[in-house]
Amino acid sequence: MAMEDVTGRPPPKSQMRMSPVVWARRNLFSSVGHTILTLACLYLLWLAIPPFLDFTIFSAVWSGTTREACLGDGKGACWPFVWANIGQFIYGRYPQDELWRVNIVFALGILAIVPALIPSAPAKRFNLIFLLVIYPLIALVLLAGDRPGLRPVPTSEWGGLLVTLVVALTGIVVSLPLGIVLALGRRSSMPAIRMLCILFIEFWRGVPLITVLFMASV
Repeated sequence: MAMEDVTGRPPPKSQMRMSPVVWARRNLFSSVGHTILTLACLYLLWLAIPPFLDFTIFSAVWSGTTREACLGDGKGACWPFVWANIGQFIYGRYPQDELWRVNIVFALGILAIVPALIPSAPAKRFNLIFLLVIYPLIALVLLAGDRPGLRPVPTSEWGGLLVTLVVALTGIVVSLPLGIVLALGRRSSMPAIRMLCILFIEFWRGVPLITVLFMASV
């Protein structure tokens, strides 16, 4: 069968570059409904962005050493307060002389996450194993301590960004394998296992997240 010569044909429309005007017309104003929705979103952005910029930049307080410097009508964000407490926002009440452990955990986390976000990065399998298995163990040992050469730090002294990342990492590490097991169990040919997995999944789907957070804090 002879091959058809397509060298003289123009590229497909999907590969042709569109000007911003053409792109907006096709994606944002292609119909009456899309036009109304686009204009509504632009109006909401107009209502939200100027006050946000005014509060965070134009009317913000950038210098000062006392609380009174940030008080008064028309004043926005109090950045001196943020800079003065940035350590507490990040580390909570973690002991000052042990912050190097938290910094190592942060650095290792960045080194593990960045390659996972790059599609062409080598050793994807090892990086995934390190991120989901090895790194959480290292983080637990460094943060909790109670090992030779490491002072024990109770979780009551953790806080700020540290706790947020610990909770997120714990949720990812625990939920990923659990979700895979439940998904496989839901497709199992054994009725008992399939029913238990379905009941577990549907129960937690139906429970409001605020209820889970409230019960976890009790």
